Amino acid sequence: MKDLQEATVKICELKGENLALLALLACLVKASSPYERNAFPDAFERELESARIKWLNSDVSEHVSVGLENMATAIHSLLDSQSRI
Repeated sequence: MKDLQEATVKICELKGENLALLALLACLVKASSPYERNAFPDAFERELESARIKWLNSDVSEHVSVGLENMATAIHSLLDSQSRI
């Protein structure tokens, strides 16, 4: 039971770290010029595709892919909302 509790704590910590990184990203995007804000979505999509290819060619859990896609959706939403500012 202790291992399960430790795993749950670690998962919660990782979720909190992801939220902090999203907050930082939002700050960086807001501080960017309109030109840079408009360039972020395409640049992110290129980097995301590269990450997907690396994942496909590696020996990691399929849960990594789920996490990657969930975070990508959140970042796309953030970039979309910030590009309209």
